[in-house]
Amino acid sequence: MAIVKMNKFNLLAFKSDISDLLDILQGFNYVHFNDLKSDDESIDEVSNSKALSDIDSKIDRVNYATDLVRRAMSKADVDIDDDFAEYSLEDVIKQGENFDFDLIYDKLRKLAYEKEELNGEKNDLANKIKTLRPWQDIGVNLNDLYESERVFVETGTIASQFYEDLRKTMVQKSLDESLVMKVYEEDKTAYLICLSTKEEENDFVELLREYGYSRVRVNSKGFIKDQILDLSEAYKLKEKDLGNVEKKILDFGRYLKDFNIYQAYLLNMRKKEESNEFFLATDQMNLIEGYIPSDYNDQFVADLDEALGESYIVDINEADKDDSDVPIILKNNKLVDPYEEVVKTYSLPKYNELDPSSVVAVFYTIFTGFMIGDLGYGLLAVIGILALFKLKKFPKETEKMLRLFLRISVSACVFGFIFGSVFGGIVDVPFGWIDTQSDIGTLITLSLVIGGIALFAALGVKGYMHFRDGKPLDAFYDVGFIYMTVGGAIVFFLKGSNIAKWIMVIGIVGIFLFAGRAAKGIGARLGSGAYEVYGLTSWIGDFVSFLRLMALVLSGGFVAYSVNIIVQMLAGAGIGGIIGGVLIFVVFQLFNMFLSYLSAYVHGLRLIYVEMFNKFYEGGGVKFREMVEDTKFVKIIRGGDNE
Repeated sequence: MAIVKMNKFNLLAFKSDISDLLDILQGFNYVHFNDLKSDDESIDEVSNSKALSDIDSKIDRVNYATDLVRRAMSKADVDIDDDFAEYSLEDVIKQGENFDFDLIYDKLRKLAYEKEELNGEKNDLANKIKTLRPWQDIGVNLNDLYESERVFVETGTIASQFYEDLRKTMVQKSLDESLVMKVYEEDKTAYLICLSTKEEENDFVELLREYGYSRVRVNSKGFIKDQILDLSEAYKLKEKDLGNVEKKILDFGRYLKDFNIYQAYLLNMRKKEESNEFFLATDQMNLIEGYIPSDYNDQFVADLDEALGESYIVDINEADKDDSDVPIILKNNKLVDPYEEVVKTYSLPKYNELDPSSVVAVFYTIFTGFMIGDLGYGLLAVIGILALFKLKKFPKETEKMLRLFLRISVSACVFGFIFGSVFGGIVDVPFGWIDTQSDIGTLITLSLVIGGIALFAALGVKGYMHFRDGKPLDAFYDVGFIYMTVGGAIVFFLKGSNIAKWIMVIGIVGIFLFAGRAAKGIGARLGSGAYEVYGLTSWIGDFVSFLRLMALVLSGGFVAYSVNIIVQMLAGAGIGGIIGGVLIFVVFQLFNMFLSYLSAYVHGLRLIYVEMFNKFYEGGGVKFREMVEDTKFVKIIRGGDNE
């Protein structure tokens, strides 16, 4: 476990050389610029907003083009080649500069506008057809009836439930010269044509209003059925035109890989250009400050010589370990580096802290494996993850998460073997030392023992850090006395040992006297010590928290066991029961596996972050800001060997 050692540099270079400098440093990659600020009117903060705005506009355009083509390919059920590809930075820049994206974008944009217009026209036709369809059985020209001077004619709608009541009321009110006809019904709505003489018009209209009648003016030229046919033909033509446009968009799928590379080119161009904004400038010079990994010191100086010749001044010194601005790179072997993601989710360590990835690797693997605790689930996940690695490449962060879950799954296999559980006990196995359905006391004890080891190990890391920093007395005061107090209390509670009791008392007194040694004044010192003694009660809660190991393995196990009981009941009901049992087993076991992994992942994080990290870890480190950025589909091969 290691935090990469850093050197801090201060660089003075001519403005005219900055572009060449950034080009070569981006190839170097491992340089982190500090964001400098100035109160001196003669020194300006560099602004590169126009260049960044132009690049952002290009990024938006390539994202738009990519999404447009991807949607067309998905709609046409065309396979999209999403293989993760690796390129050197030089290749990305070369291909990006030579790719005539603007020409392709203009063509795509025109097709997109045409598609939008056709969609709008098609929807307009569909709405017109939908509006006319209820009246298609009327065999006369409605416009002629609307304009009649001899009779009153209207079309409209009424709730279907009121239609018969309306007809009865018309009879009761002797509206003999009025008529309503239902020509269509849909969604509990009746579509009516209403006729009346001019003499009964007012009474008829009033009655219609009482029943919630809503007037609908049907705009038609000639017979409605003929108009619907014409509109339907026009709709089919629009659909055909739309299909042709979508095929043309689909043809641009051959540029999808070029889009991905061009996007990577733009993002890294932006990365380079935004670096300018971290600098300060005078009329002729740029003032630059930042950090580089110590191992790359010689390469960094060589790159400066290549880019700037002798026209620069640089000062490079070892970074102060207490400098909160020092950026952090974690460097671990392949076995441990997936657990860096667990650490980063919480917070990177400060430069003067210790990388907790190795500690996390041991205990997070144990916690999650214990909580899943099933050999079937673990083996299924191991096979699935290994198959994924064989099938395709993944981005760096995705690959790390998969390797993390691979380790969790191996741990689940180990604990599943210990518990003798295969898919919740669907088959009897000749192994298993702890039965999760009956050995509850053993599970409680094991959970607390694992918790105690984890907490004592976390406290031990704090002691190691004191020794590392040349503070052995601090290690004894802040760690030794707590070991004595907590360890003595545990032995005294379990064995009733007087020796353990006096060790506990000595530890409490030591904490009371020395925990507040940094405070000024005897009162403040003793008050702080008393508060730390009171704080020891939190250890009870920390220990109890580890009972979630038992609780989660029990909950997952009982759900799986219940599913198995249902499956066994169905298995005796013939072929149908067997088929139903297999479906239930597969669906619900996979669902329970998902819940078990999710619970283990989340609760494992809680045990690390809340119970363990509060014993030794503060975090709050600054992430090292590389000059190269990967995308979802393109990994850029870095300079150096830090990857």
